[in-house]
Amino acid sequence: MPVPVAFLVDDPTPMLHLYRHHIVDISRKATLAAGRVPLTETIPNAFLGRFCDVVEARGIRGKFSIVPEPQGRSDVVRGIEGFDPALTREWMATATGRLAPFMDFCPEMLTHSWAVDLPTGKFLPETEHDWSRHQTRATLAPYIARALSILEEAGVDATGVTSPWMFGEEVEREYVAAIAEAQRTVHGRALSWYFLHIKDDPMTRPWVAYRDEGSILVSVAACSDDLLWDTIWKHAGADAALVSSLADGFLTADGRAGLIRRVLDAGGWPVFLSHWQTLWSNGHETGLAVIDEVGKRVLGTLGGAVEWTTCLGMAKKTVEGLPGTTRPAS
Repeated sequence: MPVPVAFLVDDPTPMLHLYRHHIVDISRKATLAAGRVPLTETIPNAFLGRFCDVVEARGIRGKFSIVPEPQGRSDVVRGIEGFDPALTREWMATATGRLAPFMDFCPEMLTHSWAVDLPTGKFLPETEHDWSRHQTRATLAPYIARALSILEEAGVDATGVTSPWMFGEEVEREYVAAIAEAQRTVHGRALSWYFLHIKDDPMTRPWVAYRDEGSILVSVAACSDDLLWDTIWKHAGADAALVSSLADGFLTADGRAGLIRRVLDAGGWPVFLSHWQTLWSNGHETGLAVIDEVGKRVLGTLGGAVEWTTCLGMAKKTVEGLPGTTRPAS
């Protein structure tokens, strides 16, 4: 049987460069370090189209986050503040129309910025990450449900959730119960998944993190941190030698080395992570070119040994054969 492999993309949102916002507005820094160029304020819609081209050409599957209220600047239903609402509608239509056959969608909570007081809609004086550290399922479930509901109103069926930063890690028992409750409330969904953990362990596979009479929640962990992180600012351009060298970190041209090969050899399921800003690479699109090359190498060297799989697909494979379960409806 082929081994499941998945590609996770964090931080996508229409137009906005969320990581730049984090640096400038939250960390109060204009650049990442002295001598490094400022990051672009926006990531244009055309980039999403080029990302879709790569996914379709290589058959890549996994998950694609959509931040429902990015930076708290309105939402993906009404349009992002500061931009023509038509641009938000265009971005969302491209994502749902072209990526749905390949990617699971999920919120990366509400803003991926400051936490929101749900009754008033106003920012709280702490980030979503910090806010999550002292919450219970009673407060987390409606927060997650709000994120799922906004995406649903925008026409997005979010089959799981992704943590912004390490959202929920310090209260994970409460967090997983809250995710399951939110999915039941918004979608009536019995089987779901979440992405929080990065495990530096090639034997990593997804696992059942929560189970009650009505729900099963599977944790899908990445096998490594983002190998393309430095492309946010460090690498300029996407020449063939640079792209090939960076792709080697995932899988060499002969398929004999790299992260994916190490995980396969150890008996794990290769799940690798990137971010919208690392694919954008400050306008050079170095990261996207690398993923295109990785997808090409997976097809050319691994063949039937692996199968590109969405996170919900991995969750279904994880629960197959568990005592007392049949495959739950999605």
